[in-house]
Amino acid sequence: MNVSLPANRGDVKSYPRRVFLDTNVYIVGAAFQDSPEAALLDWAGFGSQPGADVVILVSDALFQQISRVAQRLRHKDWAGGIIGRIWRGMTVDYVLLDDLEVSRVAAEGSIPREDITVYLTALRGRADCFVSANHELVQALARQTGAFDCMTAASFVDTYLQPLDR
Repeated sequence: MNVSLPANRGDVKSYPRRVFLDTNVYIVGAAFQDSPEAALLDWAGFGSQPGADVVILVSDALFQQISRVAQRLRHKDWAGGIIGRIWRGMTVDYVLLDDLEVSRVAAEGSIPREDITVYLTALRGRADCFVSANHELVQALARQTGAFDCMTAASFVDTYLQPLDR
């Protein structure tokens, strides 16, 4: 799926400037080139072309998740390749997480335990948008926080990116 930035027209919504992409966006996008996740990653600079004027939020917790899932699905070299492409092609803002805050949010029970660090990466990184294929997490974050927009990769592409083949 080839995409370009929307033209500067009054009817086109401008895209968010600080975006958090969940682990599944990287895994699916790297594995399936015709997916909305791949289009989103290419737009952000993951591919061979320069990306949009956007900052992608990352953290050690995100990199650990990407590494663990990618190694389980394929192998460690594929995992390293994904992480390398993030560092090489994307403009990133590395977010440090506070273990005490992670524990506090876990104790509140408002966010699923396995998703706390990704939520905090987006929150502490001042994300404008949180993108994930985890519909349950996206819906929970949208209901419980007003800190950022929450959407799937397909809805992000439909909302902010204009396919070239339309």
